[in-house]
Amino acid sequence: MHPEDGAIHFLGLISAPELLDQLVNGVTLGMLYILVALGLNIILGLMGVINFSHGAFFMLGAYMMFELNGRIGFWPAILAAAVIVGLLGMGFERFLVRPLYKRIPEYTLLLTFGTALIFTQIVRRVWGDDAVRVDTPAYMPASINLFGLAFPFYKDFLLVLITIGILGAVWLLLNKTNIGIIIRAGTRDAEMVKILGINMPLMFTLVFGIGSLMAGLAGALAAPIYAIQPSLASQWIVLTFVIVIVGGIGSFWGAIVGGLLIGILTSFMALLWPPAVEMTGYIIMGIILLVRPRGLFGVEGLFE
Repeated sequence: MHPEDGAIHFLGLISAPELLDQLVNGVTLGMLYILVALGLNIILGLMGVINFSHGAFFMLGAYMMFELNGRIGFWPAILAAAVIVGLLGMGFERFLVRPLYKRIPEYTLLLTFGTALIFTQIVRRVWGDDAVRVDTPAYMPASINLFGLAFPFYKDFLLVLITIGILGAVWLLLNKTNIGIIIRAGTRDAEMVKILGINMPLMFTLVFGIGSLMAGLAGALAAPIYAIQPSLASQWIVLTFVIVIVGGIGSFWGAIVGGLLIGILTSFMALLWPPAVEMTGYIIMGIILLVRPRGLFGVEGLFE
């Protein structure tokens, strides 16, 4: 489609059902973006770790879901995949990331980038390069009717409800528990929290595990929607960082608004001008950074 064709399509050839369909698709995509970005945002905001392995944890969650689905069932497999990836993240922080805290940030960046490549090669060795898929349970309806239109039940309805529930639980964790208070205080001033006697190494491990669990959970939930393949790691880590930058590092609501914004606009761009889909997130990021360098809801001076 040429740009002028897209303009004509935009001006008068888009029907209301098409708009609604793309809106729903955008919200669904945005929900997955939010889960992955929120996990990375927690890690980056509290620990200052630029974790390029986060996309690999998303990929591993999808593959764990694929591996466990036929053995323990659909919903137990989703939970187990998330927990396994979360525990892997805790071990990853304890034995690989922690020794580098006193060194310059580039060391951690290179470490996480290299381990992401290693995880990808391990996945290729175990499951191969061919894409695999996970089917939803037979008892689950294929579609649901909304406003006279049929939408995939799992993708466009159940996944959205589950994600809203998860976000509510994370909000309660961050705002109504002692752990959440420490995480939010540590995001503002980790040194002061340490002076107050909090075991920050243990807290860092726990936070890294929570962030990794959310990435693995997002991957497991996405397994019935997307083709599961090794390239998921590289695809999702770039998008995740874009969302974090747009929403603002260290912000819960920034991850939500950034994820929905990019998800919805990307979905509409697929309808208006498909060749520009992959550029949508970068264009939004560029505009936001020009107007508000710390992002929409970023914490001022977080990395100063």
